[in-house]
Amino acid sequence: MKAKIKNRYWLNILTLFTTAVFILSLFSGIAAAETPKDKYQDAKKSYQDAKERYQDAKVKYNEAKLKYKSAKNNLSRDELKDKTRNYLEDAADYMISHLELLKNNVESSENKGVLPTGAAANIDAHIVQLTDIKTKIQAANTTKELTDSARELEDAWIKIDLEARYYAGIIVNHRIDLFVIKASNASERMDTLIQKLKDQGKDTSKLEEEASGFNNLMNEAKQNHQNDLTLFASHNGFDSSGKVTSIQDAKTFLQQATSSQKDTLKKLKSATEQSRDFFKEAKKLIGGNVVVARGTGRLEANGTGKALIKGNVTVTLSGNATLIVSSNADVTTDGTGTKETLGSGDIKYQGFGSATITGENIRIEISGNEITLTAEGTGSAILTGRGTYRVEKEFTASGEWKKEE
Repeated sequence: MKAKIKNRYWLNILTLFTTAVFILSLFSGIAAAETPKDKYQDAKKSYQDAKERYQDAKVKYNEAKLKYKSAKNNLSRDELKDKTRNYLEDAADYMISHLELLKNNVESSENKGVLPTGAAANIDAHIVQLTDIKTKIQAANTTKELTDSARELEDAWIKIDLEARYYAGIIVNHRIDLFVIKASNASERMDTLIQKLKDQGKDTSKLEEEASGFNNLMNEAKQNHQNDLTLFASHNGFDSSGKVTSIQDAKTFLQQATSSQKDTLKKLKSATEQSRDFFKEAKKLIGGNVVVARGTGRLEANGTGKALIKGNVTVTLSGNATLIVSSNADVTTDGTGTKETLGSGDIKYQGFGSATITGENIRIEISGNEITLTAEGTGSAILTGRGTYRVEKEFTASGEWKKEE
């Protein structure tokens, strides 16, 4: 009876352990976008290889477990012991490779200065701990030794999981901060566009309603985000480096923080949808169709409306147009016309017939009727109005003008 109880506990603790390891998949996707590519790819490959070995060992362990339950003889017990050892070893390797991938993210330039300074050291300490446990697993000879190792591995992963979730929460807060900054800029652009359309005598009441809805949602999201930040400032259950000090407090904190962050992200999603509605309505008021082009190559366009071109480009232009260029552009015109330096430093040309504009990091604004333009180089172009266009080489374009092959 005593041996039976031991074996049942052995099987139960491994079942619980399997559930804990499953959480790995929730955080393996936190990959460092700006980590040196080769280093990250190596860590990712090691992680994937370790994951495959773990899954294969898990299948073989479950098969041996079923065989032992059915036969309950010395042969099946010894086989179960061997498969359990392999399973635990591969689980430890899986955890270690996960931590190494997570460390890549912690040390990435994208998250530099975002996570606690002790985060990388904590991860290193856990890797050492798991390596020591793996050594014990390899040396284990009895059921009790394997059971003790499984329990130690599970206890280690509970803290590792909590700390990984804590670091992930900090990263989410940082990305929300960046989104809020961009949203503030979007709000300013909305106000500018509304005023511009008002000056043109257009009814902007619908736009103002959409902008107000966007701002209200963003204010709600900011208030909710402040709650997120307050929770992480207290970081109950963790020390200043993100190391678990109390498992229960850490679980309670993460439950509250995750719930609060989900509410914040939900409000930000609603605000984003509201901004899309705003710009859809704005497009209706502006009128005409839009083409957006970017890349390296050649763009040719003919039409009536406006064009905004930026980058390292050479542009040739003809037609009944008004031309405004940044002060760092070289402009050659053919024909009579006027040239005016604006208060911003930009230069305005009118009645020039045709023009060639060249330069690096220049900005060109064109508006008028029956315009023909060619842009070569690297940059972007936004065409508003009606007309035709074609692109060559690596220049790509999409929009509602007629595309010529």
